[in-house]
Amino acid sequence: MPERTFDVISLGRLAIDLYADEIGVELSRVRHFSVYAGGCPTNFATGAARLGLRVAMASRIGTDGLSDGLVDFLTNEGVDTRYVVRDPEHLTGLAFLSILPPDTFPLVYYRPDPADMHMTAEDIAPIAFDDTKGLFVAGSRFSGEPARSTSLGAMELARAAGAEIILDIDRRPTLWADLDAFGEHLRKALPLVDIAIGTEDEITAAADRPSVEKAVPVLLDLVQRAVAVKRGQDGSEVYAKDGGVHRAAPFSVEVLNVLGAGDAWAAGFVYAFLQGWTWEKCARFGNATGAIVVTRHACANDMPTREEAASFIEEQGGF
Repeated sequence: MPERTFDVISLGRLAIDLYADEIGVELSRVRHFSVYAGGCPTNFATGAARLGLRVAMASRIGTDGLSDGLVDFLTNEGVDTRYVVRDPEHLTGLAFLSILPPDTFPLVYYRPDPADMHMTAEDIAPIAFDDTKGLFVAGSRFSGEPARSTSLGAMELARAAGAEIILDIDRRPTLWADLDAFGEHLRKALPLVDIAIGTEDEITAAADRPSVEKAVPVLLDLVQRAVAVKRGQDGSEVYAKDGGVHRAAPFSVEVLNVLGAGDAWAAGFVYAFLQGWTWEKCARFGNATGAIVVTRHACANDMPTREEAASFIEEQGGF
């Protein structure tokens, strides 16, 4: 592939996260929140940029001060925001989170009609898909129109331009008016996808099958390269189109907040994939970046750098 300006363009939700400062306190009693950038594609974009990839963000946000802050944050992180459209009629989405480690993280979305779901064909028309090695898309894009059609259009353009397409299934039930349609819409998009990434629950939901073992073959029949399964503390594996199964052991850490760990995993995995690493090494590197983030408070704002990830892996005994 000839040299391109971007390693990856991240398409979709650019939002504001309000995370409780009081750890172990129910959301109803939280009084202080930290303001962060959020949304799966935003977390991924920041994580990928901190690892050293050349990243652009494509989204639609409001024109208020909080939205200005999101653009400033991404710019400071080295993420190109030329494809972020400002919408004077719709606000940027919010999410509130309380943190009750190790396994309870109540998340409430305030997204009645967010700007990012109003992305149109006109918004993606300026994107130079022939100038990026990859396109990252989150499955939440397919929860409504016009974002669904716009995202499919972007994927078609990226595939025609020879870019690798990575789909994070990103199943967010509360964002779907009709959750029964989730699998149907995801499966329509998968033939355009090189690599599909998801948790066990997301993989089974996308395939409409009761187990990962039964779901993966369904998705493999549709995608071009591989299906990657994130299993948290149980590690991860990559099911390749050629029939190979490539497993990576987890890292042991003390959990503070699991939100954003999957996005950090995706950033690490895609970074490694674009370096040409083996599937096992890609998954192991994703395990490392995900493990680092679960020890931290935020998502995008706490993504590890390449140096932090390398040091962590070395301290944990290497690949």
